[in-house]
Amino acid sequence: MADSGDRQAFAAGTSADRVSILHDAASLPDVGPDQFNASGYAAAEPVSGSGRGGAWFVRTAAGDAVLKHYRRGGKAAWLSEDAYFYLGDARVRSFAEYRLLRRLREADLPVPEPLAAFCQRRGLSYRAALLTRRIPQAASLLQSADAGHAPWAAVGETLARLHRAGARHSDLNAHNILLDADGGIHVIDWDKGRLTAGPGPWCAQVLERLARSLRKDCRVPADELMRGLDILRTAHDGALA
Repeated sequence: MADSGDRQAFAAGTSADRVSILHDAASLPDVGPDQFNASGYAAAEPVSGSGRGGAWFVRTAAGDAVLKHYRRGGKAAWLSEDAYFYLGDARVRSFAEYRLLRRLREADLPVPEPLAAFCQRRGLSYRAALLTRRIPQAASLLQSADAGHAPWAAVGETLARLHRAGARHSDLNAHNILLDADGGIHVIDWDKGRLTAGPGPWCAQVLERLARSLRKDCRVPADELMRGLDILRTAHDGALA
């Protein structure tokens, strides 16, 4: 397995039982399996609101990062919490997310910088993990909305920028839109995301998923939240027009 530019692949073991790592040689030149295990760090802090609890803040040679383990949900989790059926390296979720983030970053879109992707294959299944650079001093859109100062219009414009480029998020929610201390807006967790030819009806579906997340978890009065969501949609649609 090979990649272009400063991205390199590492593999060890047999074809049916191996560890493979894809990494950014410029930012993280030396990387091994221990770096994809929270216990391999002197201090790994669990990330609150990280879905199924598979993410930690860690300190790497490249600086502060987020380590994410891919976890299964729904009925599939009854069989295994974190094992996926192996269908080839191109279908490994960590590698796919790593490569998508690289493409989005190359297009100057506001997503985390990918540092390394991990796959441990055993027979017909694999486990996966991803390291991305941490966005410093970031708060989620949910936290900002609860505090009464969510930048609704700016979030809508940022999402329109991604949608204009055809970047389709698979599960946009109030936890994976982050606001940094300088007012920058970042969209994280691009597992199963993809690039399309451009905007389409799916844009409204992405916004509705975000709205459902906010209606479920946000603590502000319903009418106030509705006004914020209306501002977000108007800004999004106007930026796409």
